Amino acid sequence: MTEAVLEEKKPVELVAEYITLRNQKKAASARYEEWEKENITDRMRDLEMKLLDILNTLGANSLAGPPGTGEVHKIVSTSVTVADKSAFMRHVIGSEDWDLTDWRASKTAINDMVEKGEPLPPGINRTQFVTVGVRSK
Repeated sequence: MTEAVLEEKKPVELVAEYITLRNQKKAASARYEEWEKENITDRMRDLEMKLLDILNTLGANSLAGPPGTGEVHKIVSTSVTVADKSAFMRHVIGSEDWDLTDWRASKTAINDMVEKGEPLPPGINRTQFVTVGVRSK
């Protein structure tokens, strides 16, 4: 749609069109995601499970086919989460083992400071971006 056509429309018409397009986009995305899951993702998962079973049966970490065909290899992923924040913090502080944690600023606390008129703590950058939001009534 050209800028001239957009200029002729009233804001209420622009909002209505935006909402219609957003709803169409959401519906199309949902249809595609379902198709992708049924036709691609589920089959890839099945192949991954079969290939992992083959690697485990052979006691191998990887297998390679002839040049140009591909290879499969095991990937080990590790997740580390905090189950008891207080216990973990006591341990880090008590042992002074600071390498066990990552330090980051709390966006909520920083925003609260700014709203109260307090200056930012040293070493902190804070940026805001303004866009528009459109919602249905």
